[in-house]
Amino acid sequence: MIMRIKEFNYYMCDFETTVYDDQAFTEVWAAALVPFYTEDVKIFHSIGEFLSYVFKFLEGNVCLYFHNLKFDGFFILSYIMDRLHWEPAITKDSDPDTLNIEWIPEYRMRSRTYQYMITERGQFYKIVLKQGKRFIEIRDSLKLLPFSVKEIGKSFETKHKKLDMEYKGFRYAGCPISEKEAQYIQNDVLVVKEALEIAFAEGHNKLTIGGCCFAEFKKLLGINRFTEYFPDLTAVKLDPEQYGTDDADKYIRKSYKGGWCYLVPEKADTIFRNGITADVNSLYPYVMSGSSGSLYPIGEPTFWTGEIPEEALEENHYFFVRIRTRFYLKKDKLPTIQIKNNYLYRSTEWLETSDIVYQGVYHRSYTDLDGEEKPAVVTLTLTCTDFYLFLEHYDLEDFEVLDGCWFRTAFGIFDDYINKYKKIKMESKGARRTLAKLFLNNLYGKMATSRDSSWKYCILKEDGSIAFLPVAEYNKKTVYIPVGSAITSYARNYTIRAAQANYRGKDKPGFIYADTDSIHCDIPKEELQGCALDDKEFGCWDLEREWYQGLFVRQKTYIEITGEDDYNIKCAGMPDPCKDILKISLTGRADPGALEKLTDAEKEFALKKRELSDFKRGLAVPGKLLPKRIPGGIVLIDTVYEMR
Repeated sequence: MIMRIKEFNYYMCDFETTVYDDQAFTEVWAAALVPFYTEDVKIFHSIGEFLSYVFKFLEGNVCLYFHNLKFDGFFILSYIMDRLHWEPAITKDSDPDTLNIEWIPEYRMRSRTYQYMITERGQFYKIVLKQGKRFIEIRDSLKLLPFSVKEIGKSFETKHKKLDMEYKGFRYAGCPISEKEAQYIQNDVLVVKEALEIAFAEGHNKLTIGGCCFAEFKKLLGINRFTEYFPDLTAVKLDPEQYGTDDADKYIRKSYKGGWCYLVPEKADTIFRNGITADVNSLYPYVMSGSSGSLYPIGEPTFWTGEIPEEALEENHYFFVRIRTRFYLKKDKLPTIQIKNNYLYRSTEWLETSDIVYQGVYHRSYTDLDGEEKPAVVTLTLTCTDFYLFLEHYDLEDFEVLDGCWFRTAFGIFDDYINKYKKIKMESKGARRTLAKLFLNNLYGKMATSRDSSWKYCILKEDGSIAFLPVAEYNKKTVYIPVGSAITSYARNYTIRAAQANYRGKDKPGFIYADTDSIHCDIPKEELQGCALDDKEFGCWDLEREWYQGLFVRQKTYIEITGEDDYNIKCAGMPDPCKDILKISLTGRADPGALEKLTDAEKEFALKKRELSDFKRGLAVPGKLLPKRIPGGIVLIDTVYEMR
C-alpha cells in the first residue's frame, strides 16, 4: 500500500489557564492562534471556543504547535475525553485493564477519535485528532526549539519579544481579556512562530530537533553509504549463554554511558578562591569530526571469546570488550568507571573501587539475597577508548577478558555534516547561528536510539482528572549503537584527560570539578595544563570564567562568583525563579520591581542575608512550581526546591 504524506497548514498556539489559591479545577481563560507567515493572531476566551474555531474554520489537515505540550496537552486531552467524549483510536483487542494497548494506524482512524505520543517519562510529543476525513496534529515546538520563549526571542532575534504578565488572579473561561493580557499572549505565539518559520525555511520540520539532524545527516552521507555503514545490529544474533545477551545491539549498548560529571569528594563544600572554568568548544561535534582523529566503527561486528585477538587491536579497527575484574584507583588518578543497573553501586557515582561500601567500610565480598557470600568482582562492557583509560587509572585484580567484538572503521563519517554547520556557526549571527548550534549538538544522541518505545495511556478518573497507565513496548527502530557509544566515550576521554593533567591531589590546588565539557580548577590560567586555549576553534578550551570564589556541593550544583552581582548559580533541578531569589539573598541586592513580584514566602527568603557557605544540602528555596493534574488539566503549585 502506498502511504500518502500528509500536507499541513501550520499554526502556532498557546493557552493561558486559571491560577489561584486552593484551586480544585482549572480551565483555559485565554487562547491564541496565528497562521504561519502572518501576524493575524486570533484570541479566544476558552478551550471550547478555540477548538470550535479549529474544527469549523480551519481547512485541510492542520498542524497546531504549542510550546511545551506537556502543559497545554493536558487541557486538550481532558476536554476531548471529558467534554467531547471522543474515543481513543486503539485496536479492538486492546485491553487497558491488562495494559495490552495498541494504537491503530493513523490512516485507519475514524472520525472523532484521537491518539497521542506520550513517553513513559511523561513527555508529550504529539496528539492526533481525526475530524471527518482530515487530521489535526498537535505538536510540541519545544521538542524542535528547546528554549524558553524568552530565550527564543533573544537567540533568534525575532521581531517580537516575550512580555511579562501576572499569572495569578481571578480569571475564568469567558472572562474579559485586558489589552495588556491580549498583547502578552499575542507575543508568546508570534515569537515562537517566527522562529519556527526560520527553521522551516531551512527544511527543518520534523517532530524533534534530533529527527531534523538525523534526516540532514542521512541526506549528506547518502542513503547507500548510510545503509552500508549502519546495518541493523538487532539482527545479529548471539548465544546468550556465552555473551550474556541475545543480539549485538544489546551487547554493545551496555558500554553506552553519558558525560563525565565528577566532583573530587574531598573538595566538596569548601570555598575556593581565585579559580578558573574552562569549556571545550563544541565537544561532541569536535570528537565526531575528522580533525579530532577519531575513527568510528561501521558495518557488522566480528565477535570473539577469551583474550583480545590481534585483529581487534589493529589500528583501523574499533573494539568493544567484556571483562570481569576487581579494580582499585591508582594514586592521584581520577575515577573513570560507573556501574549501572546494579543495586550494590550508586549508578551516578564514579567509583574508586569495585569493593562494596557498607556502613562506611569497604568489603571485598557481599552476601546476596539468597544468603550466599559472593566476591566483589564486577563484569564491565567497555569501548576500547574506555578500556585503555581504565587500564591507566586502575590497578586490577582477578582480571579476565570474557569476550568482545571488533569493527572495521571509517574516518570523517560526520565531516560533511559537521563542517557545514561549523561554517554557519562561525560566520553567522542570530537565528542561523542558533540553528547551527542546535544541529551541531543534537545529532549524536540519535545514533544511540534504543528499542524502548514504552509509553503512557491516559484514562479519565471519576473526578475528571487524567491519570496515566504505563504501557511497555519495545518496537522502536534502533540506529547504530556502536557509533553512539564511541562518540560519548571519546568525549569522556577528552574531558577526563584534561582534568587529570590539572589534578595534583585531593588536598592540593588544581582540578576540582568537571561537567561533561568543562573543568573547574583553583589555579591561575597560566598554570592550566593540557588545554589549548581558543574561544572559537572546535576542540580548544574557552576560558569561560575567572572567579574569585567558588563552592561545589555535588554534581551539577555549585556557585562561582566573578563580581559583586555576578553569581553563576548551577543547581540541578532548581528552577530559574529559585536561583533569582537565592541570588538576592546572597548578594543583599535586588531590583525593587523584582521584589514586588514575589510572594510573601519568597520575599521573606530573599530579604534574609545569607553567606556563600549557606549553599549546602538542606537549603530550601521557595519559587518552584510543581505540576499537579486536577480536573480540567494541570495546575502549577507553589512549593520549595530543597537541595538534597
